[in-house]
Amino acid sequence: MTAASPLRPLLPVLAVLLACAGIGAAPSPARAQSPVAIGAPLTGEVVLNRDIEVRIGPSEDARIVMTLKKGKALNALGTPRGTYWTEVAIGGQPIGYVPADSLDPALMVTGRPAIGGEGPPAHKPGTKPESAKPPADAPPPHRSAAVVPRAAWDKAAQTPAEGYVVAAGPISATEILSNRKRRPFTLRQGDVVALIGAANGEATLALPAGTRALAPVQGLVGVVAPYPLPGMPPVEPGMLYGIKLGEYVSYSEGLRAWREFTAGPGSAYRDLPPMVWPVFRKGRLLYEVGVAPFTRLQVDTACGTLAQRGLDCTVIELDTF
Repeated sequence: MTAASPLRPLLPVLAVLLACAGIGAAPSPARAQSPVAIGAPLTGEVVLNRDIEVRIGPSEDARIVMTLKKGKALNALGTPRGTYWTEVAIGGQPIGYVPADSLDPALMVTGRPAIGGEGPPAHKPGTKPESAKPPADAPPPHRSAAVVPRAAWDKAAQTPAEGYVVAAGPISATEILSNRKRRPFTLRQGDVVALIGAANGEATLALPAGTRALAPVQGLVGVVAPYPLPGMPPVEPGMLYGIKLGEYVSYSEGLRAWREFTAGPGSAYRDLPPMVWPVFRKGRLLYEVGVAPFTRLQVDTACGTLAQRGLDCTVIELDTF
């Protein structure tokens, strides 16, 4: 007869303990998680990521007080310990509780204003906006960052590069052919090309045809992102803004910072092209990291959300092409 195992008397006890702990039991249905809501509960300005029922208490059994539509802007007041229900308010007035995973920070909303209103209206063609005359010490007419149409981005992005640039106006450039001959050509306003590097005021570009080109950095603007972003509605007319999160001396450092951001508070942007763009400043090539595009109202709300998560942000104006 085989000797009884000394562990056998403990097996019924272990089974009871495991059952009480929920280990080995059939798993409960998985609750859909917002990519941003996973982790620390949100507070501050938020947006519903789906239609939701608001309940009077932090429980599935609590009475329903109202139903809100996806995209509704709310203020998250906090999540009671041990629950996944967040208390929310409208206009400072608490209205009840919603599942924590139904909320996204206002930072995610890029297609329409997160908290009411519209972006600044575009001025009518043939008219000049107020203060159209620049002061004597005004910077160049183009800005240091831009968003470009999706089609132009997709064409340029077929070529691996350390960021992309767009021509703010006609730029005389030189194509270096395979036989080392050089051919002059002109980059047209709105042309998007891949950047290989820059030195001594001259940028090395990778053209879609597979050749390289040289062009002065003056008039080249770093591309933050295409528009519309995948899954987002078209951008609103008027001035667009971006949020600069940091500045780095190389593309690889900027890319590392982008990955850290999207692994944390910026997880909503994880599947989008890295928003790491080149800037040319006093003869140096630097790289900035951030998110865009936003309207004026959106960018203020997004910066508030980032501040709650301990991140600084600098608002920048964007060129659009």
